[in-house]
Amino acid sequence: MKHNFIVLLSALLMASSAGALTIPQGTLYFDNSKTRYSTVRFVYGTNQRPETHALAMTQDGNKWRVDIPATVSNMYRFTFVGGAIPEGVYAQDFNTFKDSISLQLGLLRTATSESQMAAGDIFVPETGDNWAQGYWTSLANWQTSGNATATLSGTLPVVYINTENGAPIVDKDTYLTGSMYIDPLQTGYAALGSAEQPLTGQFKGRGNWTWNGFDKKPYRIKLDTKQKVLGMPSNKHWCLMAHADDNMGYLKNAVGFMLSEQLGMRWTPKYVPVELMLNGEYMGLYFLTEQVRIGKNRVNITEQDDQAVDSVTGGWLVEIDNYREEGNVEFDEGNGQHMMVTMKSPEVLSAQQRQYIEQQLNGLNTAIYGNSAEQLWGMLDLDEAVRFYLVQELLEDCESYHGSCYLYKDRDRVGRTERWLFGPVWDFGNAYNRNQASWIYDNPIFAQYWIGRLAQWPEFQAKIREFWYVYYHSLKDDTYSQIADFVNTISVAAQHDAARWRGTQNYQDNSRMNDRKNDFTGRLSSRIQWLYSQWGEGTEPPIDPEAIEQTKSSTECGTARKLLLPDGRIVIERNGRTYDLIGR
Repeated sequence: MKHNFIVLLSALLMASSAGALTIPQGTLYFDNSKTRYSTVRFVYGTNQRPETHALAMTQDGNKWRVDIPATVSNMYRFTFVGGAIPEGVYAQDFNTFKDSISLQLGLLRTATSESQMAAGDIFVPETGDNWAQGYWTSLANWQTSGNATATLSGTLPVVYINTENGAPIVDKDTYLTGSMYIDPLQTGYAALGSAEQPLTGQFKGRGNWTWNGFDKKPYRIKLDTKQKVLGMPSNKHWCLMAHADDNMGYLKNAVGFMLSEQLGMRWTPKYVPVELMLNGEYMGLYFLTEQVRIGKNRVNITEQDDQAVDSVTGGWLVEIDNYREEGNVEFDEGNGQHMMVTMKSPEVLSAQQRQYIEQQLNGLNTAIYGNSAEQLWGMLDLDEAVRFYLVQELLEDCESYHGSCYLYKDRDRVGRTERWLFGPVWDFGNAYNRNQASWIYDNPIFAQYWIGRLAQWPEFQAKIREFWYVYYHSLKDDTYSQIADFVNTISVAAQHDAARWRGTQNYQDNSRMNDRKNDFTGRLSSRIQWLYSQWGEGTEPPIDPEAIEQTKSSTECGTARKLLLPDGRIVIERNGRTYDLIGR
């Protein structure tokens, strides 16, 4: 399977060993009540190089204090020793060094732990009679809520936004003019503008619950000119997603997008983890993300003008919504629930456009709750509907088909009526919030429009088993691998983000990324097991005999064959695994 995932700054990635620690630059304090030394060294080593560091600690009230000069990744363990060890760097691995401390120098090791230290957290080492207790904080006391003096981690690209006269971004309706540039640091991306020559643009807030419910806000960017941004295709329109509502290590949306790509949805928004500086203030970890809109490199359909009177069959981009917006199309769906659909493009409708879209949505509703497969699948793309559904079901997204649920349709052509397609995927803030072994449409927390009936159609059930077969046999292992890469990429920045926002309105603390990853992957594994109990291994997709091409390959690669899947996509199968979606 071809990966479209971002791997940044491999030198700073945490080791896979359970004992590896990462701590950010800052000040570490320890309770001094259990130590017996008048001078103390803080000694630590890393997993990947035979090198040990000894830093002098100073008395600060009733605590010992040590300043960490730079972010330390892959730290193996740490210990306190008496001042007989000079300060400095030693060409000796930590295990050997710590043994010499006790066996040769006779100094008592007063603390040794593999527990994770995170910015702003109370840190308690493993218990022991002579072990010190302590906590990790920064030079500016990161334990205070919403600390504006928290600093960049230095591990991700940095987005610098400055509004005109430093005006704060206080609403999501009014754009403020300003400038922006991106310093990629050492991540391998190209810079975008500079402090001396920034790009000009406009900036405002975005979102509903994510805007109103959190002090850490998401933002929308509209550059004055199209730009390729951090390797993503050129566009003016971008989002800075805060994901402040994600209590699982920022993995909900990340994995939702991973699954969408793996299952071959026609377009999945791309994103890059960044840190944001807004008007000179550190705002934490964000995800610079492609905005859902019609465009050549996004939802690739014909765009029609607002208030058009001709060619109103498309393109259309709409959202099943849970907020009443001006110009919504509203109706009672087949099971009696009131349904609202927001127009995303076009936004302002002529009488002809409104008549067409109302006929289409009501017609689709009638077809979903009807009895004619020909009518339904003539209006709705079956394959894309199933891909979209499988993503939601794998994440047990209890708010899917309720809000942030997009549909689009291209303009009809001569002799061809275009179908509606589900997608692209977007918001997974409620993934695993219910955590039940049941279908997402069974006794839902939120109203689930259409999917309960769609799931009853025989064609839908047959197709889901085909895609499940491909995911279960060829793709699920890639999901876990990509999750590990993602966590390694953002772990240090997540600690700095926690230092910035801990204690603020509704904020979810993701500083302990390994814990969050284990929680998430445990939920995902349980979900996969439950779906396996329902669908088994699925049904192997039928293969067009003309598309099978047996080829002899090297001993390393084995035998490969080209497969044409029922939806027209071409994949390569080798040694029982499927790789590289190379066509549609």
